[in-house]
Amino acid sequence: MQFQIVRIIIWPKKEELIPQVVDFAKGKLNVITGASRTGKSAIIPIIDYCLGSKDCSIPIDTIRDYASWYGVVVSTSVEQILFARRVPIGNQSSNDFYMLRGIAIVPPIKITEPNEKLESIKHILNGISAVPYLSLNGNDEIGFSGRLSFRDLMAFVFQSQDIVANQNILFYKTHAHEHREKLRNWFPFIIGAEDTQMLQSRIRIQEIEKNLNRLKRELERVGNISANWVKNMQGHLRIAREYGLLSDDYVETNDTDYLIEIASSLLELEPDHSRTSVKNIEGSNEELRALEDEEEKLSFDIAAIKKRLNDLRGLQSGLQDYGNSVMRRRDRLHISKWLDDMSTTSGACPSCGSTEHPSESSELEKISRVFKKLEEESKKVAEVPGSFPREEEKLKLDLAKLLEDKRVLQERYDLIRARDKKVQEEFQQRKNMYLFLGHLRAHYEIFKQLGDGGDLQIQIDLLQTEYDQLLKLVDAEGVTKRVQAATARIATKMLTHLKGLDVEDKYKEVAPRFDIRDLNIQVLGSTSHWHFLAQVGSASNWVSFHIALMCALQEFFLGLKNSPVPSFVIFDQPSQVYFPKLKKKHSDESVDLDVKFEDDEDAEAVRKIFQTISKSISESNGLWQAIILDHADDSIYGKDVHEVAVWRNGDKLIPSTWVE
Repeated sequence: MQFQIVRIIIWPKKEELIPQVVDFAKGKLNVITGASRTGKSAIIPIIDYCLGSKDCSIPIDTIRDYASWYGVVVSTSVEQILFARRVPIGNQSSNDFYMLRGIAIVPPIKITEPNEKLESIKHILNGISAVPYLSLNGNDEIGFSGRLSFRDLMAFVFQSQDIVANQNILFYKTHAHEHREKLRNWFPFIIGAEDTQMLQSRIRIQEIEKNLNRLKRELERVGNISANWVKNMQGHLRIAREYGLLSDDYVETNDTDYLIEIASSLLELEPDHSRTSVKNIEGSNEELRALEDEEEKLSFDIAAIKKRLNDLRGLQSGLQDYGNSVMRRRDRLHISKWLDDMSTTSGACPSCGSTEHPSESSELEKISRVFKKLEEESKKVAEVPGSFPREEEKLKLDLAKLLEDKRVLQERYDLIRARDKKVQEEFQQRKNMYLFLGHLRAHYEIFKQLGDGGDLQIQIDLLQTEYDQLLKLVDAEGVTKRVQAATARIATKMLTHLKGLDVEDKYKEVAPRFDIRDLNIQVLGSTSHWHFLAQVGSASNWVSFHIALMCALQEFFLGLKNSPVPSFVIFDQPSQVYFPKLKKKHSDESVDLDVKFEDDEDAEAVRKIFQTISKSISESNGLWQAIILDHADDSIYGKDVHEVAVWRNGDKLIPSTWVE
């Protein structure tokens, strides 16, 4: 994928200052040379951060303290894109991005507001690299087999200080288990041994396998009881013969096709062997329904009379209790008569005992009249219950008549049922015959699936055909062969580059092995045994194998039709393994330290690194780009490179004017 670095931009916190811009050349070996503590090793973390890294590895203090935004401008095959990201706060990476796209973009002098978020930037980068929107297992998992992303491909473009000469780790961030395992799983796709169609086919195969297993279990379950179903079908046909639905010359057999054919013919015919008159049955049924309606009405009337009897008895009991109570008070007291007697005789007042009331007689008469009225009412209460026995007797007679009517009705009903028994038996036989035919149809539909023409078998055959075709397309053996061929080509390219690097002569004679399962390199030892890189001595060998592998991979990816891997690699301090002497120009420790390669042999070894990378880019027609961050100066790397910046004598990634 054409994806190269055009420039890095750092916006200052002080708005009156202008941004720091570092320009790179496409299709070239770019070099930033300089002393220690000038910001060279911040280049990889800045680019990684702007391209959507979850974490921020940009060095703290100066490079963070005086910056507000970091940005990187990249060039694709169709446009330039600026990815800018706000400086992190503490350990928290920012979610704010600013993106600008165009044929030749002009970055803003300052960024005031973001226009994108991290998640959308990741989607955009995934779209640019055209990674498949598929996982290896066809689900939405985010583990080792989850969807390949642009972020996973950063393993091929960054050779940081801790990686570039590492004997155990070849790729960026693969020291973390999750990154390592995901890269291992996706490597066949990355090197072109698999494509998107194969991934889709593999996912479809997994779905088909699940469906096939389910359908085969269902068919096996049907097959396991097929013998019983043959017996059941034979039993059904025997019953059909008893109903007269089959001729007497029917011969019982175990031939499933014949049984299905006979059952099918039965279900297609309308049976007419039962001679029961439907009109007779319907006439009897109408008479019975009329009796049932009459019985229902009688039951309702009986229930109503019983309720009236219960209500009458309850009311009678209540009135009797009340009347008895009133009469007892009347009989016990006779207050009105006593008051009359008191008013006709002179004497003391019954209430206060006085003998001098002026209206004594009239007042007592008033009270006496009230009590007389109450006593009259008590007589009425005592007379009411006399009507209850008459009503109760009438209701009992009505109830007895209704019960007798119901008994007579039941006798008529039983008589009709007894007389119509034969009709009912014929009707039940006809009903049973139709029920039998219903059961026969259900068994027939299931039994029919036992044959090759059943729906289950048809579904299995269709899925199996698709499965076989997809297996040929996926072709696991073919994938293995393509992986072997691809890694062999990469190893051959590595050998070509190793011949120009500082490795032992024996490693320049036989191509190494590139193992994508272990993400490692194997070399042939003097005893004709293959050994991993960690078993090879000398850091100069290790860095040379790293350089050779990165060049070989970029050349290989360029040969693929649609590689998702970006076409640039950044190397940080590849010369570190030669242990150059450090010379202090001043005794003050705050002064940046510079490196001089005084040993001609070491200088030549470092020079070979630059020459090898430059030659690889040149022979690839500038279709990939390299950036080296190193102490080595132009006396080492010569003229065949693009010198981006020289950070010495106070020049640094963060200008001194920002700090003052």
